[in-house]
Amino acid sequence: MSKKSLNFDEHQNSNYYLSQADNSTGSTKVNWQLLGIRALIKENKFSQASELLSNLPLNLNTEQQKEKLLSEGEIAVKKRKPFDLNQLALEKLTNSQLYRYYVIKLGLDANSKDINAQAHDYLQLEKYVAEAGKKQLLNNTWDFFRKLKLEELRKVLVNENEITLQGWVDLTYAYQSNNKVLVSQDDDTPESIVAKSQNQKQLLKQAINNWAIQYPDHPAKEILSILTGEQTLSVDANAKKVALLLPLNGSSRIFGETIRQGYINAIKFFPQEPQQNVMVLDTTSASMDILIQQAQENNVELIVGPLLKNEVTKIKELAPAIPILALNKVDNETTSVNKMCFFALSPEDEAKDAANHIYSQNRVKPLLLVPQTDLGQRVAQSFAEQWSQLSANNSQAYVQYFGNIQTLSANMNRNIGITLTGNPILINDTPPVEISAGFDAIYVYSSYDELTLIKPMLDMGANKTIGNSSEVMLYTSSKSHIASSSKDFNYDMNKTEYAEIPMIMEQKDNVNTNIPSDILKDYSLMRLYAMGIDAWRLANRFNQLNSYQVNFLDGMTGKLSTSNQCEVTRSLSWQQYTYGEVKSDSKSE
Repeated sequence: MSKKSLNFDEHQNSNYYLSQADNSTGSTKVNWQLLGIRALIKENKFSQASELLSNLPLNLNTEQQKEKLLSEGEIAVKKRKPFDLNQLALEKLTNSQLYRYYVIKLGLDANSKDINAQAHDYLQLEKYVAEAGKKQLLNNTWDFFRKLKLEELRKVLVNENEITLQGWVDLTYAYQSNNKVLVSQDDDTPESIVAKSQNQKQLLKQAINNWAIQYPDHPAKEILSILTGEQTLSVDANAKKVALLLPLNGSSRIFGETIRQGYINAIKFFPQEPQQNVMVLDTTSASMDILIQQAQENNVELIVGPLLKNEVTKIKELAPAIPILALNKVDNETTSVNKMCFFALSPEDEAKDAANHIYSQNRVKPLLLVPQTDLGQRVAQSFAEQWSQLSANNSQAYVQYFGNIQTLSANMNRNIGITLTGNPILINDTPPVEISAGFDAIYVYSSYDELTLIKPMLDMGANKTIGNSSEVMLYTSSKSHIASSSKDFNYDMNKTEYAEIPMIMEQKDNVNTNIPSDILKDYSLMRLYAMGIDAWRLANRFNQLNSYQVNFLDGMTGKLSTSNQCEVTRSLSWQQYTYGEVKSDSKSE
C-alpha cells in the first residue's frame, strides 16, 4: 500500500473512502476499500465491513493482507467473537499496526475478563501509541486500574522487571485506600464536614507524593496533580459560566428539579473536574427570548438546556450567539446557525442501542412489541433504521403493536396470548413484505405493568416459555425496570435481558451517599439525576463534541459517543434476570 493510501484520516467517514474506491482501479482501489472498511468498523457498521472484506480479491499484497487481518480482528472484538492473533507476525508489523494489534488483544482479553492480560496489554499499547493519543491512553490506563476491585487487582501478576506495571498497581492501592467516600454522621456540622474533607485530601496527597518518590519516572506522574485535586482535568473548560435552562414549576417540575440536582451535585462525584459558575433559569417563568437575553446580560458562555422538545425547537429557531447543549433532540432537518449540540435520554436512542446489542448476539430476525402510539412507532422506526445499517439490509426488523393496559388485561383474562407474528417496519420506500414469523429475538418497549401482562401472554401464544432458551431471546427497555419490582417478576423474566444506565447498576452494589434518598427509590428519577451529572461533564468538554468519537465519555447514563452532527448517543449496560437475581450481560463489563 502506498503511504498516501495508508493515511487513515480519523475525521473522514466511510462514504469518503468508498467513493474514492469507486473512482479507482486495481491495487489502489483495494487500498481505498481497506481504509473504507476501517471507517465502517469505527462507525459500528460491521455487516457492511464484513461484506466488503469477503469481497476483496484473493491476491492481496503483504501490506494489504495485514490490513485485512487487523480489520477482521477489530470486527471480532466488537462482535465478541474469537480471533487468532497468531495470523499476524509481530516482527512484520509497523508501530501503528502494533498499536492496533494490542488494541485487538486488549479487546479479546476484556471479552474473556482476563484482568492480568489486560493490564499487560496497556503496557504494550504505551510503547506504540502515537504522540496524539498518549494523553488519552494514559487516561484509559488509569481508568482501567482505578476501577479494579481489590480481588481483581490481586490477579495482576507483576514480573521482577516490570517496574511500570508495579507502579500502576501501587498507585491504585494508594489511591483507593485514601479516597473513600465520606459518610456523614447525624451530629456533623458544615464545619466538621469541611474539616473531614480537608483531612482526607491531605492523606490522599501524602500517599500520592510518597508513591511519586518511589516511581519518579513513571508515565502516571503526568496525572498525579489531577488525582490529588490540585489541578483540574485537561479538558476544554470553555463553559466557565453556564446558564442551566430547566422547567422548575408546573407539570414538568419534577423532571427539571431532578436534573438540576444532578447537575449541581456533579462536582461531588467528579471533584477533579473544572468548577462551573451555574446560573439556573426556570423555563416556565419567562419566554425563551427573555431567558436568552438574561443569559447574555450575565455574560454566559454556554447554555445547557432547555429540556422540553418544543422549547428546544424554539431556542434553535432563535439561534442565540451563545453555544447550546440542549437536553432533548429535535428533527435535524435544519442546521443551527450557532453551535448547538444535543444530549437526550430518548427512547429512540435506547432502541438504537438495543438494535446494536441484539445484533452483536448474532440474532438475525427481531420482532418489536411496542405500544400503538406515536412514541411506539418512533421507537420501532429508530430500531429498524439502526438494524438496516448493521445488517446492510440482509435482514429486516418487524413490529407488532399492543393496546393499552386495559386491553392487555382484558385479553389476558380471556386467555388470549400474543402470537409471534409481525409486519415489517418500512424504511424509506422499502416495498412491504407479508406478515412474518420465525423470530429469534423479541424487543419489548413497555412499562413494568404492561410487561407483567405481556410476558405471560407471549408464553401463552407460543405455548412455551419465551426468553428462557437460546431459540427466542427476550429483551426489554429500561422503561420496564423499576426499583420496586417483585421477586416473582424477576423469576418470571428469567433469562430476559434489559437495558439500564450504569449509575443504577453500580448503585445496587455500592450505596452512594451523594445521591439523595428520595431519588434512590425511583429509577426514573435516578436516570434524570444521572443525566444532570453527565450534562455537567459534557459542558466541561463542549468544544470536543462536534466530531465522531466512539465511547467519548464513560458516563452515568451510559457510554457516551458523539457524532459529526453534535449529537451525543448512549450505549447502555445490559443485564439479565437469572432465577430471581440480576446479572450483568457481557456487554456491560
